[in-house]
Amino acid sequence: MANPIVLYGAPMSLFTGKVRSYLRKQGIPFDERMPGSPRCKEQVFPEIKRRVVPVVELPDGRFIQDSVDIIDHFEAQPARRFSVYPSDPAQRLTALILDLFGSEGLFKVAMHFRWSFPEENNAFLEREFGDHIVPGADQATVLSIAEAGMEPMRKYLPLMGVSADSAPLIEAQYNDVLALLDEHFSAYPYLLGGLPTVADYGLFAPLYAHCGRDPYPSALMKSKAQRVYRWLERMQAPDRDMPEFGEYEESLFGDDAIPDTVCRLMALVAEDFLPELQQTVAVINHHLDAMPADVAGQCVTAKPHIKMLDAMRYRFRGEMLDGMVVPYRLTMLQRITDFYGQLPQGDQTRVAAFFRPLGLEPILTLTANRRVERKDHIEVWGEAN
Repeated sequence: MANPIVLYGAPMSLFTGKVRSYLRKQGIPFDERMPGSPRCKEQVFPEIKRRVVPVVELPDGRFIQDSVDIIDHFEAQPARRFSVYPSDPAQRLTALILDLFGSEGLFKVAMHFRWSFPEENNAFLEREFGDHIVPGADQATVLSIAEAGMEPMRKYLPLMGVSADSAPLIEAQYNDVLALLDEHFSAYPYLLGGLPTVADYGLFAPLYAHCGRDPYPSALMKSKAQRVYRWLERMQAPDRDMPEFGEYEESLFGDDAIPDTVCRLMALVAEDFLPELQQTVAVINHHLDAMPADVAGQCVTAKPHIKMLDAMRYRFRGEMLDGMVVPYRLTMLQRITDFYGQLPQGDQTRVAAFFRPLGLEPILTLTANRRVERKDHIEVWGEAN
């Protein structure tokens, strides 16, 4: 390809890893550049109105920001190798739910294990963040500037519910997720069979960039969940990379099947993440009650670069945590409710019956009073529901 796309991102970036893995698996050539590169600072960030990665620059000069938008752009291209969205209803909804859980619900795990263990992680992170800010600089410059990128991230911890009190709960969640996934990947190469779906990419995001690369959590993963670490390697390979599974067919499970290991993971999602989502919707609805009716098209937060709309308290593993209300999560939640809502009545009945014993039936119809949409790289209020 004479003029490949450009991926602006970084090795330690959670969502860059998700996009990079997708591009490799689809055989899409790309050049990767750091956020500190001149073009990214001078042209990309001003265009998208915020300093976030990943961003993809297409050969015609257009920019796409956000991992979901990037993947969906290439899903619509005829040259893709395979779709990462299952066609069967229960599998599609499972994939969308796990994409949301991995991308947003494991944020506490990712941030805790990156920033709460400075003795083990800091030497590694100083070089990662320094390279992110000043790519190509000498080692002394890299180390001297790294703290400027690290300190703002540490300050996010209380807003994400990460504290000394919540640390044991977060660590227990990480261990539980690893145990379930290690059992699953001992039997199957990907979450829904012989091909990755958005379920894999969503979980890969935090489990690779933070938990699979940072020294402390990656050591835990390698010692407790070797099959999960092997799946991380597989997700980065451009080919099938599953010789331990012999001639395993490169296809999803037939007959809309969901294995028991994934069902148990979904039950964990219901227990650990559904209350947070429900409280997010409740606080957003309360916020909307105080707003005028003609807000469609307006940025959902005070400024485009601000992710948080408000603070909230929510239940997590039997305790109440402080957290932030992130309207972006509605864009991923709406993918679940939209897909469920357009299913024929018979399929709705069947999948609702499947998710009911897992505790996830409520997510199928969990909607705010107004939609959140993506427009010109930012989140804006959509139409009323």
